[in-house]
Amino acid sequence: MDLSGYNIYFGLSQGDYSNRVHIDNPSISTYMVENLLPNTYYVVATAFNSLGVESAYSDVAVKTVTLN
Repeated sequence: MDLSGYNIYFGLSQGDYSNRVHIDNPSISTYMVENLLPNTYYVVATAFNSLGVESAYSDVAVKTVTLN
C-alpha cells in the first residue's frame, strides 16, 4: 500500500551496494542504468512509501557489462 517508488542499489560485490538510483515513480517497471564501466555488478531493489519507509532488499541479480 502507498507505494511511492523504488531504489535500485548496485555494486561490484554481493552485499556491498555502494551506488543507488532513486526512482520517485511507482509506475516505472523497467529502468536502465547507463554509463557503467565493464565489470560484473550485483543489483538489488527496494520499494518505499510516501513516508520513506523502505522494504528489505530484493533477491540479488548479477549482470556483467561488456564493451560493445
